[in-house]
This record gives sequence, structure tokens and C-alpha cells, in this order.
Amino acid sequence: MKQHYIPRCYLRRFSDNEKSIHTYDKKHCRRYNASLMSVCCEDDLYTISDKYVKKSNEEGKNMINSLSIEIDHFAHTVEPLYAQFLKQIDDIKREWVTGNNHYRLNYLEKREFALHILTQYFRMPQIGDVMVDDYIRMERAGIDMVKEMMAVHTGNEEFRKLEIDVKCEKPALHANLSYLDNETLMTFANAIANNIFVFWISMGNDFYTSDFPIVVSPHVENVRPMYMGLAQYGGELTMPLSPGLALSVYDRSYFKHKEDIDGAFVNADDKEVRRQNCLRYMYATQHVFSYKNDFSLIDLIYELEGAHPFWSPNYRAEIISGLGKY
Repeated sequence: MKQHYIPRCYLRRFSDNEKSIHTYDKKHCRRYNASLMSVCCEDDLYTISDKYVKKSNEEGKNMINSLSIEIDHFAHTVEPLYAQFLKQIDDIKREWVTGNNHYRLNYLEKREFALHILTQYFRMPQIGDVMVDDYIRMERAGIDMVKEMMAVHTGNEEFRKLEIDVKCEKPALHANLSYLDNETLMTFANAIANNIFVFWISMGNDFYTSDFPIVVSPHVENVRPMYMGLAQYGGELTMPLSPGLALSVYDRSYFKHKEDIDGAFVNADDKEVRRQNCLRYMYATQHVFSYKNDFSLIDLIYELEGAHPFWSPNYRAEIISGLGKY
């Protein structure tokens, strides 16, 4: 079953007919009009196995089914609220453009926005893979430490030879480590909401989006990626919200000079549009989307470089114990 990691309510904002979307495929160097049902999705990304469902329900936890994450959480809860919030941002933008009102989001509204951004970020397959991999390596390190302690304590070398591995229900583990963990969500959201939000307006609807739309640009080298980089020192989190609107969230400590435009909607010049679109293109795993079907920037970069860039964030934790690295 195809399941979207970027919701269709978001992708529709970049479609000129709400059914398909102008697409550039980096892997195959071609462009086409793709169905919204066919992009930014994977087979059974959130589907929980029948065995896990049965065990969970027998243990008296929350009653679930194989599509609880896909249907109950995302389709019925998260995505309707996400679509509603983006519509509210559109309304605020309209007031700025017409000059009727220059409303700026308060801290609580920023935090609500941050929760939507985080949920979108955490549900990305690449991010899920990193979080699950980190968890499993930590568990393996813990198991090996226990085996070593038992061998030393008992003098029995056989403990070191025990073959014990970590198994998991990946969709459930991914969910519980990230977008279903309220404590993690709120900790990250508070950190992001404390920063400077700037909304860039493209009057020509020129902003791209992609299959990896949320990107952090480091403006300071060799900085520890706090909150998976989303709120690191000197960082700028960027995300297109529609063809006519993109968001930059600047680290407040480093970008103090931008405090006067915190919450403002600013007209993006051609350079800013290109910068935003380059980020979408560089970090896209395969697909870039353009409301106007204008991929001239990609054509130019490809002609100059002779190949498409495939950048990706590297937040894989280094796990070290007394027995080595994992």
C-alpha cells in the first residue's frame, strides 16, 4: 500500500490542478507531470504487522490496527490540522501583501507551526532510518556491555559468545521515537519557536518544493547539530510553504541582526528565490516540483556540473562504549 511521507494536502499547494504536479526526476534526468498519488510515498511505510498488532492489543495497550499510524494519526488528525494551519498562514500573507494588516506570529503560534514542521521532518524515511539505526546500535552496545560484565563477574567466557541481536517493528519504533513522542516533539518545538521566523514572498509563484523539503543551512562551521540540526547555533531552517511563500527560521543567537524582521513577510528578490530553490534541488532525493513547470535553474546547474547533486543531512550518532564503536 502506497503511503505518503509528504502529505497530499501539502503537495496540492504546488499543483496547478490539485491532481498532478510538475516534476523533475533527478535520477532519470527527465521531467513529467506526476500524479500526486505517485510521488513522495513508499510501500507500507507506516503499516504495522499483524503480529505486532496482536501482541500490543493482548498486552492491554492502546487498541491499534495495522493502519493506525497512516489513518488514525496522520489522515484523521495531523494532516487536517496541518492544512488548516497553512491556510491561516496564507490569510496572514494576504493581509501583508494588501497592506491591511502586518500580523506577526506569537510564540505559541510559532510553536504550533514548529510542531507541524517537526512532524513533517520526522516522518521522512531518511530521518526515520537514522533514528531507528541510532536506537538499535545503542541497544547492541548495551547488550555487549552486559555480556562483558557477566563474563568478568562469573569468569565464564561463554557469555561473550552469546549471540543476541535487537529486533524491532520498524514503523512502530520510528513513530515512538519521533512523531508520537510528545516529550521529544515539545522539546524540539520549543527550541525552534524561540528562533526568528521570516516568511519570504514570491509574487511570481517561483518557489520549488521537493521530496525532502525541510533543509538546515549551517552558517557556522563545525557546530554540534543540536536538535538534529533544526535549532543549532548559526543554523537556518528553510521550508517552502507554497509556490508563493517560503519560511526561514534563523538561530536567534547568531542572527541577532534579524530580530526586527522576526515574523515579517518579506518580498524575496531573485537571488533569494534561487537560493531557496537550490536548497530544494540539492537535497531532493529524486523529485523536485515546480508549480510553473520551470526547471531552468536545474537545467543550468546540470549543464555546468554535468551531474545532479545528491546532498543529505548526516545526523547518524557516533556511539562509543568501553568495547568500541557501534
